[in-house]
Amino acid sequence: MAGHRRSSRSGDDDWIFAADPGTASTEKLPSREEVELLAAEREERPRHRRPVRDQRDQRDLRNTRTGALPALDEDGEEIGADWDREGDDAGEIAPHGEDAPAPVHGSPSYARSGTTPNAQDAPGRGASIPARFADLGAFDALRDVTAFVCLVAAMSTTYTHAGFVPLDVIGRIGVGLALLVLVVVHVLRWLPATPHLQLVRTVRVAGLAPVLVIAVGTVVTDLVLSLPVLFAPLPEGPPVGLGAGVCLLLAGVIVGIEPRAHEGYLPSALARRRSRTVLAVIALLAALAFAFSLVMLVGRVFTTGWAYSLLTFASALVSALVLVLLIGAALRRDRSWFVFTAAAASGLVVLAIADASLRLEFAAPTSFATDFVYLPFVFAAWGVMVSRSFVRTMPLSFHRVDWILYAVRAFEFSVVVHVAAMVWNLLAAVAAIGGAGLGGPVIHVMDLVVSACFVAISLFARRCLLERPADVARSSAVIAGVVMLVVGFLDVIVNSLATGAGAGLMTGGVALAIGVAAALMLTVPAPVRDDYGAPDLGRMFADFRTRNTPGTSASPELIPDVSEERARIKVFPG
Repeated sequence: MAGHRRSSRSGDDDWIFAADPGTASTEKLPSREEVELLAAEREERPRHRRPVRDQRDQRDLRNTRTGALPALDEDGEEIGADWDREGDDAGEIAPHGEDAPAPVHGSPSYARSGTTPNAQDAPGRGASIPARFADLGAFDALRDVTAFVCLVAAMSTTYTHAGFVPLDVIGRIGVGLALLVLVVVHVLRWLPATPHLQLVRTVRVAGLAPVLVIAVGTVVTDLVLSLPVLFAPLPEGPPVGLGAGVCLLLAGVIVGIEPRAHEGYLPSALARRRSRTVLAVIALLAALAFAFSLVMLVGRVFTTGWAYSLLTFASALVSALVLVLLIGAALRRDRSWFVFTAAAASGLVVLAIADASLRLEFAAPTSFATDFVYLPFVFAAWGVMVSRSFVRTMPLSFHRVDWILYAVRAFEFSVVVHVAAMVWNLLAAVAAIGGAGLGGPVIHVMDLVVSACFVAISLFARRCLLERPADVARSSAVIAGVVMLVVGFLDVIVNSLATGAGAGLMTGGVALAIGVAAALMLTVPAPVRDDYGAPDLGRMFADFRTRNTPGTSASPELIPDVSEERARIKVFPG
C-alpha cells in the first residue's frame, strides 16, 4: 500500500516519511493531496455494522480482556473489532437461550502503549481483607497484637523476685483474665452480623480494669512491704522484688484497655487532656519513687555502707534521666523527640519480652527496698504514648527528610545518656574502692573513657548532619554510626568477660543500638529525586536544613483560623 501511495504522487517531496536531508521524518506534515488520498482509501474499506445491544456497550469502549482503549475510526466504530465482537457473541449466547461457559482466551499482551491494565486489575495484588475487618485500622490491629504479646510474655517471665506465692498466683490470674478479655472482645466484635459496639467497649474496659488494679497493686505491695526493712541490711534480697513480668503486664493492660477506633469516638481535645493528665500522674509518682529511694539510700549509708548507697544513687540518676527524656518529650509534644523516645521505649519492651530467655540486666528485679523503681513507670508512660489519644493528635511524619532529623535526635540522645554514663562510671569507680562496684576501678575508668569517645563521636556526627555538605554529612554520620556499633560491641564483650554484665548503658549496649539505628536511618530511606529521576542528596539535606525557616513555610496571615470550628462539638449524623 505504501508503494501504491508513493506511485500515485508526482513526487516524494511532500511525503512525511520522505528522505529529506536536514529534516527529521516527523518534522514535516503530509500535503493536502496525501490527506485526501488517505480519506478516500478509508471510505473504500468495507464495514460490517452490528446493532448495539444496550447503552452500556456504547459507553464502555475498553477491551474487557486486555483493559486497553481500542482505536476508533471517524464514525466512532472500533477498528478491527467486527470479527472480535462476532466471536464474543458466539461464545456468550448458546442455543435455546442457555448461557454457555465463557471462552478461554490466551494471555493478553501489553506490549503496545495504552494496553497496560489498571492497578486494581493487575495480577499479584495479594489477598484482600474480608469486609468484616475492613474498618479495623492497621494501628489498632498492631496495638492489639502488641498487648497480646506483652501479656503472653508476662506469663512466662519472672513476676516477683522473692517468690511471694499469693502475689504470683494473683498476677498469673490477672494475665489469664486479660488474655481472655481480649479474645472475648474480638469474638463479640467480628462474629455477630450486627455487633453491639457499646457492649464491646464496656467488656474491654470493665474486663481489663481489674487486671490494671492487679498490676498497680503489685507495685504498691512491694512498696508497703519495703517500709519495715527500709534501713536494714538485706543480704538475702528484697521482700518482694518487681520482675519484668509486672512491667509487661502493666504495659499490655494500658495498651489494650483503650477502646479502638471502631468501638467509639472520643473528641480529640478531651482525649488529649486525659492522656496528658495520666502522663502527669505517672511523672509525679516516678518523682515520689525517686525521693523515696533517696531517703532509703541515706539510711543505708549507716546500715549497709556508703559504697552501696553511692553506686545505687548513680544508677537512680541514670534511670531518672531516662524517665525525664521519655515523659518530657510526650508532655512537650516535641514531634521528633516523641518519635525517638517512643522508639527507644519500644526497644526496652522488646528486650523485656525476650528477658525470659536472655536474662537481660536492665530487666532484673528491682524493689523500693533496694533501689529506684523506674521500669514500671517507663512501660506505663510508653503505653499511654502509643495510645490513639496521643498518636492521632501528634503531627507525625516519616518522609525522607524526617529520617535525617531522627538521626540527629539519635546522636543528641547518645550525647546525653553517655554523659550520664560517664558520671555513673566515675561514681562506680569510687564505689569500687569501697568494694561495691561491679568490677575493679580500672574497668570503670576504661568504660568512662569509652563513654567519652561515644560523646565525641556523637557530637561530630550531629555537627556534620547540620552543617557539612550533603554527601560529606551523610557519609561522615554513617561512618560515625558504624564506629559506635563496632566499639560498643567490643565494649559489651569486654564487660561481659570482666564483670559478667550484659549490654547496657554503661557497658556499650546503647552505643551499639544507636549506631545501628543512625546508620539505617541515613542509608535505607532513599534521597529525593530530581527532575530527571536521579537521587538528589543535596536537595534532601537542603530541605532538612530549611524546614523551620519562615521563607519555606506558609505565612501565618495566609492560613485561616479554624480553632473555633475544631472546638465545636459535632454530632453524628449531623
